[in-house]
Amino acid sequence: MEGQEHENMTEGLADIVGEIFSIREANIAASIALAVILISGGSNLYNWTQEEYDVAKEAATDDQWLIEFNVSVSTAIHEETWQDEEKKVVEFYMDDFELPDGYLVGEIKVIVKPDADSNGTTLDPIAQCDSIAANILNDGGLTAQWDSEENVLSGQDSSCEWIILKLQTYPGYDGEDFNSSAANEFQALLPWSETGWGEGMLSVEVELDVNTVEEFGPITQDDDEDITIEVEVSGFIASATLIK
Repeated sequence: MEGQEHENMTEGLADIVGEIFSIREANIAASIALAVILISGGSNLYNWTQEEYDVAKEAATDDQWLIEFNVSVSTAIHEETWQDEEKKVVEFYMDDFELPDGYLVGEIKVIVKPDADSNGTTLDPIAQCDSIAANILNDGGLTAQWDSEENVLSGQDSSCEWIILKLQTYPGYDGEDFNSSAANEFQALLPWSETGWGEGMLSVEVELDVNTVEEFGPITQDDDEDITIEVEVSGFIASATLIK
């Protein structure tokens, strides 16, 4: 009887140990399977990441392009007489300036010219150069880069010299060719294809202050000035050439 109980106990212990070993083997098998899955998934993830990196790297590697500007200039001239201490505003409609199709307005130059014949001629040898002040007015009537450091919006002269003012209309435009980085020609030219700049009306304010001298004999005092305002509108169209 006692031997049979011992035998039963031994068999039960063997069953327990066998079950433990079977569970351990199952865990090992499951661990191996999980490891295989992780390795396979990691390999696939690495391959996918590498492919995406190569694509992104290729897209991010920009070519070098030479950006060139073909420039066309349209001019308007206004001549008028100013009286002493008179201030006038002369308006120029941008639609009146003719540029080739596809050209964009890059910048505007205003040249204010005094009448040279009225300053120190043989008919009036003691005449002096009059004082002229000129301004490009930012009155909201013209789309331009009013805050650009390249602008010259005001000027004054009393030595019979021309007053030259300048207003940049297109963002970043200075008329000079330059190199640019871009993935393709379309992207290289994209910054130079915006429409809407240089539209509206240009307002130029001019004020005259006649310099007088004491009368000598029959010489007549000068109390006015013939002033010419010349406006040059520079239009451009850009092209891009791949630099090899």
